[in-house]
Amino acid sequence: MSLRYGIFALLFAPGLAAAQVVHPEHVPAMYPAPGSTLQEFVGIGSVLLSTHQSIALFTLAAGTAYPESYNKASEEIYLIHSGKGTVWLGEDKSSVQAGDIVRISPRLRHHIAAAEDSSLTFYAISAPPFTANDYVQTQRH
Repeated sequence: MSLRYGIFALLFAPGLAAAQVVHPEHVPAMYPAPGSTLQEFVGIGSVLLSTHQSIALFTLAAGTAYPESYNKASEEIYLIHSGKGTVWLGEDKSSVQAGDIVRISPRLRHHIAAAEDSSLTFYAISAPPFTANDYVQTQRH
């Protein structure tokens, strides 16, 4: 009987729940670059704690570019949610729009920009999760 009660206590203890739900309007916004908004939903120190991955929603105003950067160890996936723009992966340039998926290898310099006539929103998924020590902003853009 004590094992059963221990399992129930673990399942229902605050902060130890096996599953959690959060609505985007309850996640604070950050403003990491001019014309951009970031909400980190999942990750180290995020609303939904994870040591395995991070998920953030970025919004870029029309005509706005996010600075070029790379991650030392994390692989990133961009899920383009709405709008259109351009992504640079190293020297390769590609147009992106809602529904597109972009995979970015560790150490690959990259940046993304919203089109002049459209805002751009995308989810950035990183594994391992985003940390400031893994992120390197470069000089371009």
